[in-house]
Amino acid sequence: MTRTAAPVAGSHDQRASTLTAQTQQRLVTALIVLATLNALLWSFVGGPGSGGPDEPSHFGVVSKMVATGGLAEFEGYSPGAFAAGPVRAQVAHEITPNAYAIPVAAVIGLIGSDDIAFNIHVAKLFSVALYPLTLWLAFLTFRRIFPDSPAAPVWGVGVMATVPMFTLVHSYYTNDAPAIAVGTLATYSIVRAAQSRFARRDVLLVGVALGLVGLHKYTGFIAFPAFGITLLWSLWRHPSRLIQTAVLVLGIAATICSWWYIRNWVLYGDPIGVAFTQAAVDASGAAPVPPRTRGLNPVEFLQESDWLGENFATFWAGWGLEKLKLPGGVYLTFLALLVIASIGLVIRAIRAGRQALSSGPPLLFIMAILHLGLWSISFWSSYTVDVALSGRYVYPTFAAFVALMIGGLSGVFAWRGRMESVVMLGVPIMLAANGVYFVNTLLRDILD
Repeated sequence: MTRTAAPVAGSHDQRASTLTAQTQQRLVTALIVLATLNALLWSFVGGPGSGGPDEPSHFGVVSKMVATGGLAEFEGYSPGAFAAGPVRAQVAHEITPNAYAIPVAAVIGLIGSDDIAFNIHVAKLFSVALYPLTLWLAFLTFRRIFPDSPAAPVWGVGVMATVPMFTLVHSYYTNDAPAIAVGTLATYSIVRAAQSRFARRDVLLVGVALGLVGLHKYTGFIAFPAFGITLLWSLWRHPSRLIQTAVLVLGIAATICSWWYIRNWVLYGDPIGVAFTQAAVDASGAAPVPPRTRGLNPVEFLQESDWLGENFATFWAGWGLEKLKLPGGVYLTFLALLVIASIGLVIRAIRAGRQALSSGPPLLFIMAILHLGLWSISFWSSYTVDVALSGRYVYPTFAAFVALMIGGLSGVFAWRGRMESVVMLGVPIMLAANGVYFVNTLLRDILD
């Protein structure tokens, strides 16, 4: 399928660019190789069970699967399990869809080692292996959204390859990594489908992608409404085809993932697992009370928790309140870029006008639905359940975020001529900054 959609980046003659398609692909391949090796290094530096947040509990699920030879079953929480911390569980790890744990447990069981540290390192390799796949899918997505900006996909992959927290997530064992991979696949498949007006092979790809999303962490589920809006926008003039496409996509997705929810319903009487988990949390006693239940309104919750500041900080680097954070000036730089990009998106929207809207769903609008929609869900979850202060929860739409950044920044600064050279210069700077973070922050934290 050729890319026929009108370009959303600043249009210019690609022959005027010094960056050919072959050079572009070679640069991206080199970036992906470097990023993968970097994540592999980080996985070895992080000790077993301490490589990142929740690694012991996630690997505990794998250990249960190895021991029983089947999927792990949730057996409740010990008394006072949440009494010592500010966060209560939203959905138990055993109940949250996590099909990726199946091959991980199968390989560890096949190896037959009783060395827990060794087994955790083996599990980490699965997260590392997902990194190049995710980056390549992101590259394909950027290339479709910005077909006339050769530097854009390279810069986008450079961002995803060097943001410290994104690298860290792919260096320890967690259910975030597979959720990110299938979320990126869903983003790519929706972009393809939007450009082809849901050609048959793209419909099949969307169905498979959504089915895989349904078998992993709930943070990727924003892909379902994003698909629905894209489909409605593309085919509302053809209601019969719209209905047929929706039935086919959802039918494929259900065929792939429904078994997990049927299993939950049989075991726990709760297909999603939220109500069952919350009952188990309450039964354990002394668990934190969610802000909404305490009577706080959303504004009071934001003030009490510094939700905005902490999620913004941990989106780029670190977890917890102070763990592995960046210097304040770096966050201010990120904030400035975000403000400039937001202005650029407004400029781009004004330039586009009604003509662009009538030709099909604007791809950057779809990206906004994916990323901002997931931020909204993350906030509501924090407010009503678990007070989570971790920006990594929106990583299944990280490719969509980077696409918005590219679209906004290129709306202010046209990425051609000399500006293209400036953009490309930013890539080695980002790589160097990632190395500095590793030495001065991550490595120092491990040694201390």
